[in-house]
Amino acid sequence: MKKILFSLFIFFPAIFFCHTVDVRILSTMTVSSVNVSIHSGRYLLYLDGHQQVDSLTTKVFQMLVVNDSIEIRIPDDTLGRFKSFQIIALDDSSVFKIKPIKPFSGTRIYDHTLEITVVNGSLQCINTVDLEHYVAGVVESEAGGKTSKEYYKVQAILCRTYAVAHLNRHATEGFDVCDGVHCQAYRGRPSDANVLLAVQETKGLVLVDRSLTLITPAFSSNCGGQTANCEDVWAVSVPYLKSVRDTFCLHMPDATWTRKIARNDWLSYLSLKHKYPVDDSAACYSALNMTQENRCAYYVYGNLKIPYKTIRSDWQLRSAYFSIEEGKDSIIINGRGYGHGVGLCQEGAINMARQGYSYEWILDYYYRDIEIVNMSKLEFFNEE
Repeated sequence: MKKILFSLFIFFPAIFFCHTVDVRILSTMTVSSVNVSIHSGRYLLYLDGHQQVDSLTTKVFQMLVVNDSIEIRIPDDTLGRFKSFQIIALDDSSVFKIKPIKPFSGTRIYDHTLEITVVNGSLQCINTVDLEHYVAGVVESEAGGKTSKEYYKVQAILCRTYAVAHLNRHATEGFDVCDGVHCQAYRGRPSDANVLLAVQETKGLVLVDRSLTLITPAFSSNCGGQTANCEDVWAVSVPYLKSVRDTFCLHMPDATWTRKIARNDWLSYLSLKHKYPVDDSAACYSALNMTQENRCAYYVYGNLKIPYKTIRSDWQLRSAYFSIEEGKDSIIINGRGYGHGVGLCQEGAINMARQGYSYEWILDYYYRDIEIVNMSKLEFFNEE
């Protein structure tokens, strides 16, 4: 039996969210103190599950861990120690601010509801937010700001698809997803109005394969002119993540890169890790003059096959799509692209959107045999 993915706040005076997601925010920090305040909208305050009647609009709540409880302070007063702090949004315009104090970090702004408890000696902060607002925050975090609305539509559909497919990822921990790269980067309310418009104009849309199964919407910063087959990177083959040529990204910022490595270091690496015959003159010449005209999974010499992705990982290269030329005492790695290269190329898609291609055309270009559907049409959401 599948988990019901989205819950409604049955205790709200009015139901204004359709689908919600519980996001653990500040998840990459071990937080022992935060400040919380209301930015806009209307809220109810609950301490240990009991509703408080005081106005929240002018209060700044400082919370700090004391043993297994939260000590809650307001200016000139201490409210006491509690197991949970919760502010519940009463309308769609309800927005709060949160600022980590220990460790110190910048203020973040989030939509809708917040609950704070103590877990393993630190504050666990859960933002319960409408799915579309969450997607908007992820889009700006993953895509950056100041690009076209049409590209934001592309990224919104990718982020929504991933979110819906992974909402059980942290179920055993009491929330749906975290705000780190383990799930999707999420830093709260977006600042670019075009992001909100793009999410609104693609509301509910997700990507599915021919069996109406949500796809894995892989993407990377720049593919270097050719995307990668997913089986060459992750050893799992799916029909919609196949290599495609991409000329749109070739003159974008992350299209090319170079790296210099000492000749002896390179040859020692090949010999020690991969048992490469560096003492053979022909083999040595080949290792110092690798050419990868098209994306390949392996560097091959005789019966020896070395995965390019392994070389990338071992040397922390920007991509596995590169060629090598010999220098005097070094090798020059001439690389293409940035990232794993599977699926959509972000810089290529950004350029396509600038040139007037629609989000539907862009998605169909990078993913094979997929459909864009409204998630409400999927059986996935009707199972109990």
